[in-house]
Amino acid sequence: MTYKQKLTKIGNSVGVIIPAEVLKELGLNHKSDVYLEQVQNGVVIKKTEIEYVSPEVLHVAERVADRYEDAFKELASK
Repeated sequence: MTYKQKLTKIGNSVGVIIPAEVLKELGLNHKSDVYLEQVQNGVVIKKTEIEYVSPEVLHVAERVADRYEDAFKELASK
């Protein structure tokens, strides 16, 4: 869907109003963080995403933490 929106002056900056239906669809609100990406002749606004970490990576991290627990504690105390 494409929306035509006017830019709005906000203090020394300029903002764009995001329609309520777009916010609802993306699960965003007035406190949400978004990324602005400059592309050739425009700007893309992207919803921030939680990075996915696979169960395999988590398993390896847990094994490393268990194996080197004493060393990590020693380093943390310095």
